[in-house]
Amino acid sequence: MNYQKYTWYNRGAKIDNPETIHQIMSLGGLDEIRMLKQEIGIEKIREAYLQHPKKIYSRPVFMFINNYILNNQEPIDERKYLKNTARNCI
Repeated sequence: MNYQKYTWYNRGAKIDNPETIHQIMSLGGLDEIRMLKQEIGIEKIREAYLQHPKKIYSRPVFMFINNYILNNQEPIDERKYLKNTARNCI
């Protein structure tokens, strides 16, 4: 999988880096997300998503990733993920 197009600003980025995972989850299509799951596993994705939140998601993408891809049942602070919320609220 060519994940470098999602981390063009960091030539040394690795596929299991939380930044790379968030970029693929936020900007990638279903094929890229499926390949990411195959390469590093859903648990590594879930860990990066929950323990290293990034404010790069639109609300629809956040809801889709959280509810369908990760099947997250825990309450989550959306302000840590949604790019259109104020930065000082986290």
